[in-house]
Amino acid sequence: MTSLSLIKTEAQELIRRLPESQHQALQAVLIELCEAHWHTLRGPQPATRLAQVLWSITPPLADLFIDLYATGSARLNDVLPGCNLATSLALLVLVEIRHGNEFGVHIAHEPMKAFETIPPPISWLHRIAALLRGTLDVPYLHHHDRHNSLWKALAVIASHTKRLDLPAMQEVIRLLAEFPDQSAATTDTALEKLRHDVEDAGIHFLEIENSLIHFEQHHHAHKPVRIRQLGELLMEIRQQWLR
Repeated sequence: MTSLSLIKTEAQELIRRLPESQHQALQAVLIELCEAHWHTLRGPQPATRLAQVLWSITPPLADLFIDLYATGSARLNDVLPGCNLATSLALLVLVEIRHGNEFGVHIAHEPMKAFETIPPPISWLHRIAALLRGTLDVPYLHHHDRHNSLWKALAVIASHTKRLDLPAMQEVIRLLAEFPDQSAATTDTALEKLRHDVEDAGIHFLEIENSLIHFEQHHHAHKPVRIRQLGELLMEIRQQWLR
C-alpha cells in the first residue's frame, strides 16, 4: 500500500488552494456531517447484539462523505460550495492521519487519487450507497476459491454484515470469539449463523489481544496475525466488492 508520508503530501497538495486557517474548521464540519448522515442511515437501535455492534460503529468517513456528495447534500454544498470530491477527500485523509486510522486513510486516498480529474462512475457511487445501506450484492464465495481460510472467513463476515471497515470487523470478531450465551432469553440467530459459516470456512476465532488476533484454522492452533494484516486482507475484499 502507498506510504502514509506520500499520501499526506498528496493530500496537502490538493488542499493548498483552501485557506490554511479554514482547514481544521472544514474538517470538523465534514466529520459532523458524515456522522450525522450515519445516524440517519442506521435508524433506531436494534435489539440483537450483532446488529447493535454494527449500529454503534460509524463506517468510514470517506464512504459517508461520498454518499453525501452523490445525493447532493444541501448542507455539504453550503460548507464547500461547488464541492470538489478529491479536495474534500484530501481533508478527510488528513483527519484520518491525525487520528492514526491507517485504513481510514487508504479508504479515503483511493478515490481521492482515482477521481482527482474525472468524475466517479455512477455505478461505483451506487455500490457505496448500497454498502452503507446494507443492500450491496456481494460476489459469490466458492469453497475452492484460491484465497486462504482467514481471507475467506473475513469475506464471510463481510457478506453477512455488509461492512468492509476494520473497526467493525474487529468488534464482530470479538463477538465470534465469545462462547455462545446459553442463558440468554433469546438467541441472536444472525450471530450464530455467522459463527457457523465462519467455522465452515475453517476459522475459529479465540481472542484479540495486544493487536494480535488469535485463532484456530481447521481445528489447529494458527500463528496469530496482526490487526494490520487483517486490514490488508479486508482492503483486498473491499476492492473486489467495489470495483
